[in-house]
Amino acid sequence: MRAALDSSPLWGAAKVEDTYNLLGHALKKALSVIAGQQGRELTEIADQMESDLVTGSSLKAALDLNWDDPNERNLALGLVLGVLSQMETHLDKMPEIKSHPVVISSLEAAQQIEAQDVEVDEQGEVKLRKGVAKNRRITIEDEEMRHGRKNRTKRFDGYKRHILKDLDLGLVRAVGITMANVAEASVTEAIAVDLEHQKAKLRELHIDRAYLSSSLVKNRDPELTIYCKAWRISNGNKFAKSAFVLNWASGTITCPHQVSLPFREGGKVQFPEATCLNCPLRKKCTTSKKGRSVSIHPDEKFIAELRQRQLTPKGRAKLRERVTVEHSLSHIGRWQGDKARYIGVRKNLFDLRRTAVVHNLHVLIRLLKDDPELFASNSGTA
Repeated sequence: MRAALDSSPLWGAAKVEDTYNLLGHALKKALSVIAGQQGRELTEIADQMESDLVTGSSLKAALDLNWDDPNERNLALGLVLGVLSQMETHLDKMPEIKSHPVVISSLEAAQQIEAQDVEVDEQGEVKLRKGVAKNRRITIEDEEMRHGRKNRTKRFDGYKRHILKDLDLGLVRAVGITMANVAEASVTEAIAVDLEHQKAKLRELHIDRAYLSSSLVKNRDPELTIYCKAWRISNGNKFAKSAFVLNWASGTITCPHQVSLPFREGGKVQFPEATCLNCPLRKKCTTSKKGRSVSIHPDEKFIAELRQRQLTPKGRAKLRERVTVEHSLSHIGRWQGDKARYIGVRKNLFDLRRTAVVHNLHVLIRLLKDDPELFASNSGTA
């Protein structure tokens, strides 16, 4: 099978909130369960646990502070964390309620947010942490939603959907859902499982650079050809890495002045200081007092093959074949929508599979109209 793999953003279904509202939402959710368990009003339970602050329709309105003032923002954070501490203290005396699954998950969410977003400075003052914590939680209702980026300027909150398209038939053969902050390459193990169930073997795989570190590429069969646009090489007005010749048979790298040194993939070649100091091409090569160095990628030979392939008209034409998977992603996005219908990876993966089936039915109808004999000739193996 010749296939192309690509992804697009899928915004999450749950509401994204800031740290204050995330904490308030988690605590209010726990209080609501406790009130329901005891058959009492939410306000009554909140009063008992000294947690009235989080029971209103708006936490920030209840705090009634100047949110432009950093000191008042820190005060608000301390007050909300105080409610969390009070609730934990009261629940320690109520083990039967503390063990309720929703109460456990709500308190764990609040504690997770505190650990990720809050710090205490040298003066002992509680404040929001600068920057964004790795794998930061952004919503209470969907613990798997994350911040993600399509590019440097375009951010989205939720998931990434991935599809593998059969370039010859036009069918979507496998799909995957990952959290928005997870590397695209992580989906390929699930993709490989889908293909194994179909007894489908990849002969060509067309991808973008985000998938180059995937298991499909790293553990590729020798018969599988990867088509991907390699990274652009540049070094300002100095010699680029492409000016150095790698001899794979002898394991040596030769600089533009014909000085050769051994190299290994994943390592760095450092040309001698004295050699570079007296080199007539030094001004075009490096300004380093230690001499020119060249880093060798762990999969340098493979990347060199990709780069060489795109230098020919035939190679560039092959790279353009990947464009059709973007069209299929667009079709699936039109039917599924840009926003997830469900909470969590599992349900949204089911929804993506369902949408891919609809896409494939459209493709099959078109194939039947274009070539009625195609189905007749394959009916015995269908």
